[in-house]
Amino acid sequence: MMKSLALTTENFHDVQAELERRLSSFNVEQKDILWAQLLVEEIFLRMTDYGHAAQINVQVIKQFFGKIKIRMSAEGFSYNPLVEVTDLSEDDDDFTAVMILKSNRARLNWVRKNNFNVVTIDVGGETNAQMRLLIAAMVGGLICGFAMNAALSPESIALVKENFITPIQTMFLDALNMVIAPMIFFSIISGIISMGAGAGVGKIGTKMVGIYFCLSSISVVIGLIFGQIIFSGEVPQIGTIPAAETAEVNAYEFSLVKFIVDIIPPNLISPVVDGNMLQIIFVAVLFGSCLNALGDKVHLLKELVANCNEFFMKVVDLIIVFVPLIAFFAMILLVVDTGVDTVLMMGKVLAGLLIGSVALLGMHMLIIAFVGKLSPTPFMKKIPSLMPTPFATGSGAVSMPITMDFCIKKLGISPKITSFSIPIGTTVNAHGDCLYMPLAVTMFLKMYGVDVDLDAMLIIFAMTLSLSSGAPAIPNVIVICILTITATFGVPNEIAGLLFCMDAVSDRICTCINEAGNATATLTLARTENLVDEKIYLS
Repeated sequence: MMKSLALTTENFHDVQAELERRLSSFNVEQKDILWAQLLVEEIFLRMTDYGHAAQINVQVIKQFFGKIKIRMSAEGFSYNPLVEVTDLSEDDDDFTAVMILKSNRARLNWVRKNNFNVVTIDVGGETNAQMRLLIAAMVGGLICGFAMNAALSPESIALVKENFITPIQTMFLDALNMVIAPMIFFSIISGIISMGAGAGVGKIGTKMVGIYFCLSSISVVIGLIFGQIIFSGEVPQIGTIPAAETAEVNAYEFSLVKFIVDIIPPNLISPVVDGNMLQIIFVAVLFGSCLNALGDKVHLLKELVANCNEFFMKVVDLIIVFVPLIAFFAMILLVVDTGVDTVLMMGKVLAGLLIGSVALLGMHMLIIAFVGKLSPTPFMKKIPSLMPTPFATGSGAVSMPITMDFCIKKLGISPKITSFSIPIGTTVNAHGDCLYMPLAVTMFLKMYGVDVDLDAMLIIFAMTLSLSSGAPAIPNVIVICILTITATFGVPNEIAGLLFCMDAVSDRICTCINEAGNATATLTLARTENLVDEKIYLS
């Protein structure tokens, strides 16, 4: 923990420079430093302008596992700059600042302590440390798995699994299952509220939502097609559907009509009690749409939803601290329970994701050329400069300011469109996830003997679009989304360990695709409104 700095209007630039120096001493990347400085500036302005703070104390804190935070505290009456993030129109002067704070709510926290208003900013410097820890856990798990196969008898391995590995995995999965339903519920409502607040009205909002929806829909279709191609042959079986263990697995059938009818729950309690995610999604979409329709009349209710969403994301954040341990056990079980064929299947998913990424990039070029009426060549040349931040952090929220800056300075897009499209895209556009989720779901379904026919693909298509559009910008959230889809088909949540292992790489690739899609959609939208400086774009 470093000595705090007194931040005032007079010394603002000097303190920002000192913050940069201190963050650099912790080996925080320059992109993350710029993002942190941006949030410090916005919170400082709100605490001084609205909270009437004369001075704000700023402190850089390094926690366990290399986690780095910035702590801002100011003495005075109770004022929460995050609760005061309200809905604005795109013409308001404070619109950009508000959208930046709203898109980063998961990384911001406010408490009232000893007459001080305290805001903490999660800089994200722990990303690389956690990634190294996760990779080390995976490698260690593989080594332990091979060592156990070589040194222990099958009976001893079974004893270790039964009394040590399985209980810990069960506790982790139970904790995860405990919060899946409320997290999905509140995150989808929050996503709909955010979309309605910035994009629910007007021609520009309609176009933007349409572009994002088309990108996500095409991505799901590509993922389903690639999944059928890649896993068309023999797939190693790692289990069976629990309810059908005594029968032929192929007899597990789906009725699309019954599936659609069952989406609507008979009451509000049964979806949570039964863990029916489709019904939870339906209720969340219905409630979110009604909140948008009521507008400012339910402002307090919207704030309550936002706070509940933030609370459950924090709970999930605490649970996934144990992901390296679960990944360690998952790799042990991968070696002792499954063969090399299963590992190769996981590699096929990542290979399919990379090939699909190239296909999506080609789709971006076609959209720019035929919808935006621009040459896609400058975009192709410039887009690689945007990729380091999303790949390094795996977070759309962290990458958002960088994407906005890229769109304005490299693509020549008007800030009016950029400040409107990118924050909303960070919330609702996840077509990288929409590509990856059908691939992973198809693999696991076939590994559990489920025939992925047309009805099943329609179910995967609908659930992928629903879950991805409301998924919060937190690490490993895509694992929860995939578990939600596979659970609909009866696949047990014990696949979570393998998903966390794949997510270490796939999440970063998906974030890169998402940010490229945000830039593509914003460029196309701005072009249709004549808000692109072609001199900058072509330079």
